[in-house]
Amino acid sequence: MAKIKIADFSEIPEGGIRAYKVGEKKIAIYKIGGKIYATSNECSHEQCTLDEHGTIHFDLVECTCHGSQFEIKTGQVIMPPATEKIATYRVEVNGNDIMVEI
Repeated sequence: MAKIKIADFSEIPEGGIRAYKVGEKKIAIYKIGGKIYATSNECSHEQCTLDEHGTIHFDLVECTCHGSQFEIKTGQVIMPPATEKIATYRVEVNGNDIMVEI
């Protein structure tokens, strides 16, 4: 797996979500408590995009299309209707560079 620079740390607002595309993968980048996390940008229920339809509640992202909730750190489903977790990606911050392992 390769580490790819996906964004600058300063691009992501605290408590915010930003979407990036790396090849065919759609990645959501989150900043929570000054730490960066990365998941798939698509809800596993009906593929709504989390950057457009997601709201962050502490360490959860809720897809407002149908109310599914996921733990951002693990991708685990916390609240249905989704039944499958979303992908998570390892993140490293080097200076201002956000590096994601794809």
